[in-house]
Amino acid sequence: MSTTDITMLIDTVKLEKMALAKRVGKFLVAEQVQEERATVENVARVLAQDVSAQVREVLAYELRKCKVLATDLAEKIAHDVESVSGAFLGETMVFTDKEWLKLIPGLKEPSLVVVARRKDLSDSVQAKLATVGQEPTVTSLVRNDNLTLAEVACDKVVDRFGDNRRMMDHLGARADLPLKVVERIINNVSDHCREMLIEHYAVDQGIASKMAEDSKIEVLWAQLKNASPTQIHAFVTDLRNDRRLNYLLVIEIAGRGCPSFMESSLALEAGLPLGRIREILSLEDPAAFVRLMQMANVSKSMAPRFLQLAKKFYGKTSNVTPIKKDEDSTKKNAVA
Repeated sequence: MSTTDITMLIDTVKLEKMALAKRVGKFLVAEQVQEERATVENVARVLAQDVSAQVREVLAYELRKCKVLATDLAEKIAHDVESVSGAFLGETMVFTDKEWLKLIPGLKEPSLVVVARRKDLSDSVQAKLATVGQEPTVTSLVRNDNLTLAEVACDKVVDRFGDNRRMMDHLGARADLPLKVVERIINNVSDHCREMLIEHYAVDQGIASKMAEDSKIEVLWAQLKNASPTQIHAFVTDLRNDRRLNYLLVIEIAGRGCPSFMESSLALEAGLPLGRIREILSLEDPAAFVRLMQMANVSKSMAPRFLQLAKKFYGKTSNVTPIKKDEDSTKKNAVA
């Protein structure tokens, strides 16, 4: 027999096994009497050990819809390479929570990623994935919007990946976090994500003020507290150009007694002269303040905090004197 004949024979045998695997799978998905089912499951066990991954893939794909399957056969498929086990692990309903908890530690990372994308993971299974999975698995779990992420899983993610800014941003982007988790990660996320957290979860000033404990804020404040308005404006411009300027930072610095930081930030974001910003912050024209918030893209949840600062620094009882109109024209070019 020639090499070509042998190759054709092997291919033919493989195709026959793939067809058999398909028939076996469809048989086991349907309800059958126990005796017949046991016989066909034995055939499935042999196919699940076939040297050809394609044969095993067909079997696993068909068995993913089984409501009942022998534990040893199910575990055999689950521990196969991801190309075989992937479809099965993504849909099978044959494992109980207890069985998932036993199975997960023995799975390889690509298979864990598939499991982490399921929409029916219990709190305990989520926690197990967050405990044993590497970054790809935990990222898939955190980004899985088809389930509510359990607090125990969130805590495990923060415990393991709290210093991973990318992972914390993925976690912070979720809309179902317990407030305790928000409090834990608010200083571990990017500036943009921090603003999103505060807006979405309506974090109060007490929680947001934790930012003040960050050494980064302290260093910044040390540079600004004795700076002139011109120096502050230049500093804010640099922050904005480096994409490091955010409104939570603005509120923190302004609240410490540096309204010039707020003025410059709003002027740059809204594209208005500093003098006009000070006029608006005097609140003599409330409608102008609302328009300013819109022009500067200040969120509805952040705007009241700017209003409080405006009342504090620019109200009638404030020590801050609004800039005179004849000074406006001399400073427009410097701000623009």
